[in-house]
Amino acid sequence: MGLGLSAPEARALEFVLAWFGHPFDSVTFESASGHELRWGAWPLSGPTLATALCLWKQREPEAFENRLGRLGLDAIPHSDNAPALFPQDPRLLAALARAGRERGAQRAQLEALVTHVLRPMLASCTQTELASGGLFASARALALLFHAELRFGRRGATRLVTFARERPEPPAGERLAEELRASGHPREASELWRILTSPELADPA
Repeated sequence: MGLGLSAPEARALEFVLAWFGHPFDSVTFESASGHELRWGAWPLSGPTLATALCLWKQREPEAFENRLGRLGLDAIPHSDNAPALFPQDPRLLAALARAGRERGAQRAQLEALVTHVLRPMLASCTQTELASGGLFASARALALLFHAELRFGRRGATRLVTFARERPEPPAGERLAEELRASGHPREASELWRILTSPELADPA
């Protein structure tokens, strides 16, 4: 909530990251070519990853220097060049993983996620009538939306919103879960059912 999230948004994000996210010190390659570096709990890649590194450097320059700067890495605002250097040097990959254990780096990951992924997604996918009407006002509905963005990017979130606009019953989350199951994504479908049924996301009494 210190990053400007509402209480339901904060609960939803905490749930999705805890159950379906990665550790903050995760470092992976997730593209077919093996060259798209992804870091952190969401995880972040490209310009958003660079933004997170810049935020951390700005706020904790000494910690950044100790973890990454001493190995020759710099973080430049509005650039996605820095992450491209990592696949060339295993030492930097290991250092980036260790950097993810720093509290300042973790906060930078979350701030970059909220600012550059979730806020734009919410702005484009939840029009005024949806938000005010309550379809994406609860922690559970927001968790469904965040999960769709995490697993499938903007197209996943857009698909969920499309279901919500079409008709209230059956609920959009259930329809998306069934579509995923039928199309060969049983893991993602079961994750949606976890969100749909979890008491952790129940509205406060």
